[in-house]
Amino acid sequence: MESIEIVLKKDSEGNDINLNQMSLKASKSLRQILDALILIAEHEKDLNLKIGLEKGSAAQKLIGTPTNLKVVYNKIIQASQSQPSRENVYVNQLNIIRNNVEDIQDWEIYYNSYSGNKKSIKPLFSHKFRKTRKREKIENNFNVQFINGYLELNGGKKPNFHLISNNESITIQCSVKEAQKVNSFLYKDIKIATWVKAKKHGMEYQFCDIYAGESEQYFSEFKHFFLELKNKNGTEPFHYISDKLEDFYDREDYSGARKFIRLFLNEYAIPTYLRTILVISKGFKNDEYFSNILNQVEELLSTKIGKVY
Repeated sequence: MESIEIVLKKDSEGNDINLNQMSLKASKSLRQILDALILIAEHEKDLNLKIGLEKGSAAQKLIGTPTNLKVVYNKIIQASQSQPSRENVYVNQLNIIRNNVEDIQDWEIYYNSYSGNKKSIKPLFSHKFRKTRKREKIENNFNVQFINGYLELNGGKKPNFHLISNNESITIQCSVKEAQKVNSFLYKDIKIATWVKAKKHGMEYQFCDIYAGESEQYFSEFKHFFLELKNKNGTEPFHYISDKLEDFYDREDYSGARKFIRLFLNEYAIPTYLRTILVISKGFKNDEYFSNILNQVEELLSTKIGKVY
């Protein structure tokens, strides 16, 4: 496990701080810093973070796996550098921490790595954290939709194709290669998976995968899976994904496993979903059949949280 550790060494009068004996002011600072760490842990409940206290000393820790704690560390950096992607939840709690350590004569903040490295991240707290301005925006959550329809038209200035489903024409955005792939189904019924994104004037559908021939069996199975996934809470989604992927591996249904993983290769996929896939698929990382798609998962996760390994 790794940790972000806040150590209060000497109070404003230069006295050593320890849990057995400290001033009222130092006690309040300790409590408020601890509350801030707890709120960050609650905000990141999907990361399964822990809170730690060093016995006898005023050292407080936010503890997690290397991958999960790196998410927190990267968000602290985003807040410190006032990056547009910073979260106000972090800004608020980091300012509470900063305000409380300002009155402490001697303090330190470390990032303790699994290898035993102790890196000071105190410079990140050298200035006030600034909130982002609230902007009206459309929420773009990770959303997979399965469509069974009639392929009416394929082509246009921008690569796309049109499906008729329930008497409604749906435009599916795609790449040139993907348009060529579905072209053999022109004027036929096809089953596809799409990533759906909310836009100002409606929904945008992006092609994900097609289910035909032997792979057609997965269409209903995956459709049911993602309907159930939406109803999962807390850590349930990660266990649900983990169990599903493990089942494919246990049954040696590697085609099903790859098609299942493919559904998560989207810019809005939740980082913990991607990490779950990588953890469960660790034994297949160098497998010729899986290496390419798992590398894509790793690259996508890296764009969200930084280097994965």
